[in-house]
Amino acid sequence: MAEPTSFNQRDIKLANGRKYHLCDELPECYEHGKTPVLLCIHGFPEYWYEWRYLIGPFVRRGWRVLAPDTLGYGGTDKPSDRSLYTPLSMAAEMAALLTALDLLQPVVIVGHDWGAAAAWAFAVRYRERTRALVTLSIPYFPPLSQPLTIARAVALDPNMYGYWQYLTSQEALPRFIDCIYRSLDTPVQFTPLGACEKLLKDETKIAGPTDVMSAKERAFYIETFEREGIDAPMNYYRSADCRYEQEQALKLDPVLPKSMPILFIATKEPFCTPARVEATRPFVPSMEVERLASNHFVMLEKRDEVAQIIGDWVEKKLEKQNT
Repeated sequence: MAEPTSFNQRDIKLANGRKYHLCDELPECYEHGKTPVLLCIHGFPEYWYEWRYLIGPFVRRGWRVLAPDTLGYGGTDKPSDRSLYTPLSMAAEMAALLTALDLLQPVVIVGHDWGAAAAWAFAVRYRERTRALVTLSIPYFPPLSQPLTIARAVALDPNMYGYWQYLTSQEALPRFIDCIYRSLDTPVQFTPLGACEKLLKDETKIAGPTDVMSAKERAFYIETFEREGIDAPMNYYRSADCRYEQEQALKLDPVLPKSMPILFIATKEPFCTPARVEATRPFVPSMEVERLASNHFVMLEKRDEVAQIIGDWVEKKLEKQNT
């Protein structure tokens, strides 16, 4: 396994005063301002370590890889203002992070789960700083037509968003790690309304510990969340009612340019049905789709395939841009 201590980690303070912890890996022949940069944004419930199986392969291709603990996670600051945890706010945080690192050139944005939402928002808000975009598991979500609250999301689709209601009022337990980090071979249904509560209260049996990470990796996750807390990361869900206000205030063009290289890696989960993905096509006309037989945490379950697919795709796009 990839030990966290084997990666180059550092802290940096942004212009807004917030401290970020990140993994920052440089290739052997690094040239500031010239070497391609990949910014990898993790999801829930994760930290920079989510990218442990992709960082090495990307660096060996000659790229600088940044993988921060996003706001609320790990060694990064944990403000209580939930409006800071929306996709558009997180896009602004990632732009500020790049600026603090004196990386003003366009970069490749890679995101998974809530990190995918932030990556999509970054491409919308900072298209001039987006060299290419790769998202995993969560397709593009266009601007809201009306305000969204947790209660409304659950009412609209209780099978998809039912777990939001419980997670935002309860601290996740180590058992939650075993519930959501499952392969396609041992899935656990936790999204329907009421299912997550029963799982975390041990009222529903599951087929043993997680099968997409080792016992030692599982221990790292549990230790990290016990030390750093899980309440702040819940703000990504609690911020649902802030998203509409921000979108209305900024009034950004939701359609990404045809010239922007976009890769979406779809998994075998409800968010990624062909119909859902294709419904986003008017907003992301250049999107290429790669489908993998995997559950949600595809970078763990299909780590080698994902590293190869993203690596080859990015390399091809960079070569085309350089010609």
